Amino acid sequence: MEQETLITTFCKLQKKLHSVAGRLLRDEMEAEDAVQDTFYNVWKAELPDNDDQARFKMFAVLKNVCLNKLKRKRPITGTDLPEIAVDPPPAADDACRVREQLLKYLTPTQREVFLLSTDQDMEYEEIAQRLGISIEATRMNMSRARKTLREQYKKLNL
Repeated sequence: MEQETLITTFCKLQKKLHSVAGRLLRDEMEAEDAVQDTFYNVWKAELPDNDDQARFKMFAVLKNVCLNKLKRKRPITGTDLPEIAVDPPPAADDACRVREQLLKYLTPTQREVFLLSTDQDMEYEEIAQRLGISIEATRMNMSRARKTLREQYKKLNL
């Protein structure tokens, strides 16, 4: 596509682009800037092959430009910051006690496989290598550990 064709397509779409940007940004000056930024970004990128590609690309770029402007404009508030728990809630203590109680029903190998998989996010291959067992044995121990934990948890009547 030649640059003249891009300019012609942009001129045809300029009012629509401005309208869309105005609805997204709710600010006329910002909308004008977004439309100009869109044209600049499409111009400096690889030129589209035809009018349809240019039209689609302009609207896609406009959407991204508007979203970036909205992100930069939004003030950071206390609700955006993650909450930090100083003391774990009592329910967490109960959950830890229940977990420890359930882990007692596992064989030492099952417990080791389960803890390495869940607490340390290790893959079965890594666990097998660390414990000196086959990958299939690792899978079987994990399956049996889950089954035992599930059965024992149901018996607790929580």
